[in-house]
Amino acid sequence: MLYSKLMKVLIKIKLDSIAWSIRRLYCPVDKNALVLEVGSGGNPYFRSNILCDAYIDTRERHFAKLIHDRPTVLAYVEDLPFKDNTFDFVIACHVLEHSKDPEKFLNEIQRVSKAGYIEVPDAFLERLTCYLDHRLEISDINNELVITKKTGYVHDENVRELFLNKVSMVFPQIVRKYPFSFHVRYYWNKNEGGIKYKITNPDYKFNWDSPQIHKEAKKNKINIRSSLTSMFIFLLRQFFSQNKRNRHIDITRYLHCLSCKSDKFEWNMELICLNCGKKYPIIGENIINFTN
Repeated sequence: MLYSKLMKVLIKIKLDSIAWSIRRLYCPVDKNALVLEVGSGGNPYFRSNILCDAYIDTRERHFAKLIHDRPTVLAYVEDLPFKDNTFDFVIACHVLEHSKDPEKFLNEIQRVSKAGYIEVPDAFLERLTCYLDHRLEISDINNELVITKKTGYVHDENVRELFLNKVSMVFPQIVRKYPFSFHVRYYWNKNEGGIKYKITNPDYKFNWDSPQIHKEAKKNKINIRSSLTSMFIFLLRQFFSQNKRNRHIDITRYLHCLSCKSDKFEWNMELICLNCGKKYPIIGENIINFTN
């Protein structure tokens, strides 16, 4: 089911933008389901129990502060540190489009979870806006993800220039008014065949890097409106998240070593694999780093 009952009502009365803004409240699982979120970043879904992101700080999420208010790991989705079929549901919201290896990405989330949700910008939106750090263009056609590896962050310079000349000034308003038309929202379940997808250029090897910009110049400016929004989301997170349950999750029950696949660990100043001795740094109180 793509929409909650409230979202359906709002869409029916042409309030798509409001329906879009509350979509993160919707996760079609029961209260006992164990939910992983990959690419959780600075605004994780309220329902996710365990968070996974590749970076503490990155331009790819506009330098938003990493939220780690529940068990959290740093890991690449293409190489997740979780045992097979650990999760009932995995959320991948605006992260697949960053991957250089979409096949491995999709195989990994299906390995660790029984079902899930993928959300990305639609290929048409991607083609016009040319996000700096996006590697893929993705559409959904007949319930299948159609994935194309980008051969550069700008696909067509002429189209890009025409877009920037006039349309770019009003385009954000159009996207805000009709957000569902400019994004892919894809639910999948192993019992129904898993993720159906095709890669149009599977043999392409990425040979380009995103343009480098000065970090400080692109950081979001702190203003009263953004501060109030952050506070409101924080309060919603406290109300809707499974905070009590999340505080008591022993994440080591669900982990395996990336080197030897053993699930035997010792938690000390680092997380240590008792089989091969591989050490994983612990950042702060609860972030386990599997990226080095």
